[in-house]
Order: sequence, then structure tokens, then C-alpha cells
Amino acid sequence: MTILTRFQGSAAIITLNRPQRYNASNLETITQIAEFLSECRENTKIKKIIISSDHPKAFCAGGDIKAAYDAMNTKNLDDAKAFFELEYKLIYSLATYPKPIISLVNGLCFGGGMGLSMHNAIRVLTQNAMLGMPETIIGFFPDVGASFRFAQFPKAWANYYALTGNTIPIAHALRWNMADYFVDASCLPALLDALTHDAPPEKIFENFSKQAPDESVFGENWVEDVFEKGLQEIFETLKVHENSETQKTLIDLNARSPLSLRVTHKLLEVTSSLDLKKSLELDNIIALNFMKDSDFQEGIRAQIIDKDKNPKWKYGPLDINDDKVEAFFR
Repeated sequence: MTILTRFQGSAAIITLNRPQRYNASNLETITQIAEFLSECRENTKIKKIIISSDHPKAFCAGGDIKAAYDAMNTKNLDDAKAFFELEYKLIYSLATYPKPIISLVNGLCFGGGMGLSMHNAIRVLTQNAMLGMPETIIGFFPDVGASFRFAQFPKAWANYYALTGNTIPIAHALRWNMADYFVDASCLPALLDALTHDAPPEKIFENFSKQAPDESVFGENWVEDVFEKGLQEIFETLKVHENSETQKTLIDLNARSPLSLRVTHKLLEVTSSLDLKKSLELDNIIALNFMKDSDFQEGIRAQIIDKDKNPKWKYGPLDINDDKVEAFFR
């Protein structure tokens, strides 16, 4: 089993359980969670669902991209198609479930892990939470409805986090509706026990939640100066901007897949007016197009398989016209 489940008091508890893979979700994980939610839906004794992890370093490190690599390598995309379709359906089910779903995020929470947490009714972070959508690093794009959440960020910061894949500070997640509460990690066992009682979750968090510690989010002014612009302008401005952080960011972006950057930037423009359901439907279309013709396989090879961190991207910036980008949305 890739998840453990139990009933306690008025709560049903899902514990992610792939410790050797930092709880990376696969088709089995998605299926098991969906089946358990279906089981709990009509159970009148269950008032809330809690998703957590016992791993000391991870909530969920993302989707199992090794499986995607194997599918592309063998040209057998059926399992990958099934995974994306079921994953996005599950995320929408979590977001619209008739009982509150509470995610307790302690440790790594990237990619697919964000999908299991950031759209839920109540989203809790500890000081150990590390949030991010680092997909452009592996030649993919920030999926799982992330663009719907980024639409609630200021435009410059949405572009910054989506394009670079850099970690999203807890302060920004709380400020821009990617999370709801901050709780000290040492309090998680007591919080989990309290949430199994009949008291409304909001009342319980009055006793457990704290002000998140101040984080120095570097150079807010320069991010707003640079990342408000179009993609080409972002690169050009990074080259000449006086802030020292811009040169590091330019190096980071130049290491990302140019195709991923173009599609991601376009996605943020398109989904600014979409609801979560439409965003996830569009993610499914784009994901399947990435499986067919992109840098995705090479990005996984460089970062996960061979770990040489030296991807040979299939497409350079000059190889990508607007028609190619728009084809990923059809």
C-alpha cells in the first residue's frame, strides 16, 4: 500500500507511505486515495479528512517521474495518460469534496505533492515545509492546477516561481492563498489528535496556529521590476539589472528548458481567467503534449536517471515559434 488509512474519532486519516521515494505519488497512490475518499463520502460518522505524512523530511516530493520517463522511453504512453487523467480528477475531487480536507505539510512538497495539498479546504504548513513547482528544470511545466493558484499571486511573483521553479517561502504561500495556517512541527501530533474530535477545525486552529516567522524574501523590488514583463523582456532585463541576484537568476533560467519556459509563461497568461476545473483540464492537454514532443524525457534523464545535471535540450529559444507553443494548448 502506498497510503495508510485509519479512522479516529470523527476523522478519516490518510498517511502517505512511500518512504523510499519521499512519498512521490504514482498511479497506485492516486487510485488508493480516490477509492478511500469514495468510501468516506457517505459515511456520516466521518466529518473531515486529514492527509499527512510520517516521513521526517517529506510530505510528498512530487509525482513519480521515473514512471513517465519509462513510458516515453518505450513509447507506451497509456499508463502515463491514465496517471495524469486520474491525478487531475483526484485534485479536483479534493478541492470540491463535501467534507473539509485538511493537509498537514511538513517537509518536501513539490509538484504532485502541491496538487495533494494546495487546493484543499484547509492547508497547514510547518517551518519544515518546502513548497515549489520545479517542473521547468526537468523540461515539463507547473501542472496540478498550480497556474490557478499562481493567478492569485502578483503577476511578477507568479512568473518568478513558475519559470524558475524556486522554492516558495511560507510567508508568500500564506499571503497569497496557497496555504491557510502555520503550525510548529513539534505540535503536529497534538494537532492531529485534536482534529479527530468534533470541534470545528477553525476553532482548533485558534489554539495551534501561530504567526509564521519572518522570512527574508530576497530583492522583492527587483523581482517586481523584472518578472512583470514578457519572457524575452525578462531575459533582457536580467542581463542589465543592477541587483546582484539577477545574474544568478539568469543562469538558472538559461539552464531551464526553453520550451518549458515558453509554454509556462503562456499558461500563466491563459489561466488567469480560468477556474480550477478548467485549469486542470488544460493541464491534462498540455501534459499529454509534453509526453509526445518536448524536452521532458531529456530533463528527467539529466536530473533523475543519469544525474549529470547537464540536459541537452531538444529545442533552443530560436527553434520555438508561437505556433509551436500554441499547439501545446490544443
